[in-house]
Amino acid sequence: MAYPSNSNTDINSELYANLVAAAQYAAYESSIGRQMVSIFDMPANSGKVVQVPVWSAITAQNISDEAAATAKTTNTTSANITMTEHVVYHQITDMLKESAYNNVLTQLGDQSGRAIAESMDTQLFVLFNSISANSVGTEDSAITVDNVFEAVQKLRAAKVSGPLYGVVSPRQALQLKKALYNAGGTVATAGSFGNAVLERGYIGTLAGVSLFESALVKQDLDTDSDSELNAVGAIFAPSAFGHSMRGGITVEEQRQAAARATDLVVTAVAGAAIIQDTHACKLVGSATD
Repeated sequence: MAYPSNSNTDINSELYANLVAAAQYAAYESSIGRQMVSIFDMPANSGKVVQVPVWSAITAQNISDEAAATAKTTNTTSANITMTEHVVYHQITDMLKESAYNNVLTQLGDQSGRAIAESMDTQLFVLFNSISANSVGTEDSAITVDNVFEAVQKLRAAKVSGPLYGVVSPRQALQLKKALYNAGGTVATAGSFGNAVLERGYIGTLAGVSLFESALVKQDLDTDSDSELNAVGAIFAPSAFGHSMRGGITVEEQRQAAARATDLVVTAVAGAAIIQDTHACKLVGSATD
């Protein structure tokens, strides 16, 4: 949309470029989910559902010299990643834009990108409660270091190799940190874990799992008769979940003359799904203990 060159409400295209760059940078830097799962990004004009084929496992034969091998039957299932829109809408008044000391568009881009990153991570983390193959921990009880060890055992027993990641709620992270520092002594307080938790406040890598904490983890599970809420984290291999994004972050603007303002809509199209359920383990624990 073109405006007269003397209009005091004109927003130049360069500023929109700044907004898009700021939004994309903030989204990619803030989203932790995409760093830990399998990525199946799709181009434009290719539908809104990504179908990911999943091959069944087969077993190699150990045969004697010159014996004939038996043909293996392979089968595939599929997991679908449905794309949805993650949208942030702003209405920027002329008064705000022309009164602000800093670049309003760049700051809104940063805020919009972080909001979209949170929306995409939430879309992924809510899948933790749908994991059905493996689960550790119990409702209304704090998670323990043993729960992490048990989850790793379950995944390794399922022949899951390679790096493992974990995402827990801040309360679950607190429970693990207290157990690792543990003034009682069941975990060596003088070791590197106790020192790291005490001095730097993070968990780091535990039992080969790179652990992250996020307030976006589901914290409203309550399937029993009481009212105590529980959090649902997970430990998983990258192959457990898939994330797809179509293109980058887009910006659309429309002038609202009567309001002396400009509408800005920042959008990302993305989706997430469980790809291989057996490659993840649900981590259930109290959200309050």
